[in-house]
Amino acid sequence: MSHLEGYPLDKERFEEIFTKYYSMLCIIAYDYLKDKSLAEEMVQETFLAVWEKRNSIVVTPAIKYFLIKSTQNTCLQYLRKKKTETQSIDAVSTDKFISWSDNYPLGQLFEKEIAGIIEQTVHSFPPQIKKVFILSRYREMTYSQIANLLNVSQNTVKTQIKIALSRLRFALKDYLTTE
Repeated sequence: MSHLEGYPLDKERFEEIFTKYYSMLCIIAYDYLKDKSLAEEMVQETFLAVWEKRNSIVVTPAIKYFLIKSTQNTCLQYLRKKKTETQSIDAVSTDKFISWSDNYPLGQLFEKEIAGIIEQTVHSFPPQIKKVFILSRYREMTYSQIANLLNVSQNTVKTQIKIALSRLRFALKDYLTTE
């Protein structure tokens, strides 16, 4: 855990986060807007919104992804507004998202982090839940097939999948949005 994490967002931590992530967020915003000064303006708007909500924000390892998502949303709102103002069908694609392809380093990092958390969480499941989850999600077996294979009821399979998914949601809570 870095010295930034686990604390409310006060002025000192805000300045450190701003310094640490500003350039990266400008690159992301530029990918949307293709205009350097406009990208900087959108990132500044993102940080302004974060500062205005500072009393409800605690710095966690997921702050980077929160800032990325916030920057993306700020850019998309701008593009939607611009499209509405110009009324041009071809002006802007409002469903543009950063490509999390193999060629995008931030996407690679994000995918590795998420995959690591999922793997670690699945590994920590009790043996029966782990077995049911792997059969369901990785081997793509139906609840009925799993129940027959393990000689348990379908309700048992459902319950164990429900427990597994609940534990995964908890493990990934900093990465999931509730929109």
